[in-house]
Amino acid sequence: MMVEEAGFSDAEVARLMVLFGLGLAVGNWLGGRFADRSLFGTLFATLAAQALVLFVFWAGVGNAAVASVSVFLMAAFGFATVSPIQKLVMERASRAGAPTMAASVNIGMFNLGNAIGAWVGGATIAAGFGLASPNWAGGLLSLVALGLAALARASAGREVPATPAE
Repeated sequence: MMVEEAGFSDAEVARLMVLFGLGLAVGNWLGGRFADRSLFGTLFATLAAQALVLFVFWAGVGNAAVASVSVFLMAAFGFATVSPIQKLVMERASRAGAPTMAASVNIGMFNLGNAIGAWVGGATIAAGFGLASPNWAGGLLSLVALGLAALARASAGREVPATPAE
């Protein structure tokens, strides 16, 4: 996509990967910082921003500046979701008495999400929607994640019964 649609050379793609890595680091830091202030606020904002960036990326993929900024922001908003999700999982799992199990399942779910995203993106290309189509597909998946976050927020008031001590 970055070579064929955005017009970057192979060497420039390597620099874009560095830009992506910087976005990951910035997003991880910001997500952790803001998740402590407002867990669901951070999660809602980052997922909505992720969807917006991916739709802009899809529409503006032919513009090198839009593509470059989108790569950074896509990484930043994507990784800014990690801390609030991990905090949510750990808080709920601690009440249920299974924080270690929840942490391992959480990482597994992130990996499953990565696999589903890659599959959906590949399916859009295979279906003939073009090399930039994984961007709008990712935007839609981000909106699905936003809906799931809203469900998690709605269930936040429900107490999870603690497991009895053995």
